[in-house]
Amino acid sequence: MLLKFLHKDKPPSLPIPQYSSGPQPPQTYPVLSSKALLEPRIAAINRIEELAGVPAAYFQQFYLKALHHYARFVQQLPASEAHHHAHAGGLLDHALEVITTALSLRQGYLLPPGAAVEELVHLKDVWTYAVFAAALCHDLAKPAVDQKVSLYDAQGQPIGIWDPWSGNIDNNPDVQWYGLEFVRNRAYRLHEKVSLLLVNRILPPAGLTWLASDRQVFSAWCACVSGDVSQADVLGEIISLGDRHSVAHNLGADSNPQAVKSQVVPLHDKLVMALRQLIEENTLPLNRNGAAGWRTGTKLWLVSKRVIDSMRLYLTQSGHTGIPTDNQRLFDVLQEHQLLEPCQDRAIWRTTVQGDNWAHELTLLCMPLIKIWPNPEAWPDEFAGSVNPKLGDDDDALQEQTDESSEVSAQLDNDKADDTIKSIQDGNNSNMPVTTAAHNPKPKKEKAPALEKSLSQQFGSPTDNVGVQFLNWVVAGLQDRSLDYNNPGARVHVVAEGVLLVSPGIFQDFAKLHKDVDSWEAVQKKFLKLGLHERSEGGLNVHKYRISGANHSASIMSILLKDSGLLFKTGSPSPNPHVCKAALL
Repeated sequence: MLLKFLHKDKPPSLPIPQYSSGPQPPQTYPVLSSKALLEPRIAAINRIEELAGVPAAYFQQFYLKALHHYARFVQQLPASEAHHHAHAGGLLDHALEVITTALSLRQGYLLPPGAAVEELVHLKDVWTYAVFAAALCHDLAKPAVDQKVSLYDAQGQPIGIWDPWSGNIDNNPDVQWYGLEFVRNRAYRLHEKVSLLLVNRILPPAGLTWLASDRQVFSAWCACVSGDVSQADVLGEIISLGDRHSVAHNLGADSNPQAVKSQVVPLHDKLVMALRQLIEENTLPLNRNGAAGWRTGTKLWLVSKRVIDSMRLYLTQSGHTGIPTDNQRLFDVLQEHQLLEPCQDRAIWRTTVQGDNWAHELTLLCMPLIKIWPNPEAWPDEFAGSVNPKLGDDDDALQEQTDESSEVSAQLDNDKADDTIKSIQDGNNSNMPVTTAAHNPKPKKEKAPALEKSLSQQFGSPTDNVGVQFLNWVVAGLQDRSLDYNNPGARVHVVAEGVLLVSPGIFQDFAKLHKDVDSWEAVQKKFLKLGLHERSEGGLNVHKYRISGANHSASIMSILLKDSGLLFKTGSPSPNPHVCKAALL
């Protein structure tokens, strides 16, 4: 039985530290053996053994040994500072959860995809091991690039900083305690790119040899651990689903209705968590022209609609349900918990944001920084310009401008804006604060939502018509960059003829996120009934295009929207040079 493996004496290469009775330094953890770390998690490991489905001797050699190595490496480090699994031992807990979910999902896949029955049987175990090894190592480099770990001896005296690249924390027998802090301004997702550099410290040599014995599984596994999900194919899909499930569960998504009320994460806490994460990953950039927010003193000013929409989308995609679709309701929730500083009796402030040679009138939210990051050391850098509130504006003008604030800030957030700004700075008027004509919000009478209004009048509101709801979801995703375009694996591509929606993939993505819809087929049917797409020469709804790379090409079936302004409200990007029209046979 597995329990006996955990209680076996460890080999000399894995020494168990000897502890002293000296005082523990504040905010530190004791160095523990892998056995001590894994014993409280025995239920999860037993479940992994059950799902692996290999003989006990093989499980000990390939699986359990890797789990010991991983536990010894990560110790009780958290998975994040203020996001998922931020508790002591969070990184280890998260890895075990992802492994368990991924191995459960693996049972529903025939791997490798499209293989003959004989090959499926022959390669079954190595693909299962690839799922395990990818799930175990997907966050492996976080201690190396996202965290700074300080070491202390038995008397509680500091003895240096841990170098994860050269060995484990317990390699030095003098180390008895360790504390950590998160690296400031760290590169988001850098840990994914460098995790492969550490896998030989975790996986036993026999395990790596086994993975490398099959080129297809090894290629997919390397891509998955490196964060290249599009190249990891089915393996990347399994690990991504497992990761999202673990994160969502830890952050209170889809709570059990029978759970104790105190265990449910309140909505306002979810919103703050989402905001922190979006800022950390630079989905909501700060302190520049076209940003989503600016820090002045102890306040953070945020573009109202853009930020609230991004927070809602992030929570929805993370598996949280019951998030209000009405922005005013979310404003009310934030105000009720003193997370917004009101402008008189309103959540929205009308302001002028001014930087170096640029200025814009925007409607913003004002949030006290201490409410978002209790530790002032985690606060973003201060904005070099100014945010000047305007008091006494009438409510109607304020309401009309609220929607446009998001548009102009997103419009500025692209390369063309940077180039235009640079040309202004190099010109004769460099000492004047300006807003270029190209970056001005559209006049109110010519606003793009006129199209949305006509669609709603003809086909009903998004609540009544899932086709309109789908269109709005695509537009919002392209605006806040949660929906990729013109990149490998993207569901949206700009071409000379208009914009392509890869079908059925993009409709399947929508259906997965919106559990209330009947099926992706129903979503696609409702969208096509809007009549916004172009039919092919043969009268079909879909068009055949070819994506060509350096060494390969592939065909995609897509729905073509001739009017790119339907999706890109602030100007269409350049066509993807790797996508061209193909004959539809």
